[in-house]
Amino acid sequence: MDEYDDIIDLPHHVSKRHPQMSMQSRAAQFAPFAALRGQKEGYEEVRRIVEPKRILTEAQKEQIDQNLQWIFANISNHPKIEVTYFIPDLHKAGGRYETYKGKIKWIDQKKKEIIFMDNKRIMIKNLHEISITNQEDNNESI
Repeated sequence: MDEYDDIIDLPHHVSKRHPQMSMQSRAAQFAPFAALRGQKEGYEEVRRIVEPKRILTEAQKEQIDQNLQWIFANISNHPKIEVTYFIPDLHKAGGRYETYKGKIKWIDQKKKEIIFMDNKRIMIKNLHEISITNQEDNNESI
């Protein structure tokens, strides 16, 4: 006589209080466990390259300042400019540089930012370079 001979032929018990679990829910109990969830994302974050913010020379600061003064004096014409600016990284030291072209709507002197016609905003402290791309009505040299 085997150990389970007395119960082997009994009918399968079905609870009257609890509904029967679906096959999908039962299978989920045995799904692989991701013990290292987020590890891949962590490695990708470490490998992501950022660059340090470049220090501007006095000549570069002066050129940016002159261009901003000209832009502010001609703001009603909504001059078109191209800027290269720094975007600080939110997760680690450094960031990246991007270039953007557009027409200026306003320079907010209180918040110290340039506002473009499409409402893009760039902080003046993050500017690396400004060039004015349309100077049709301007006789001055920028």
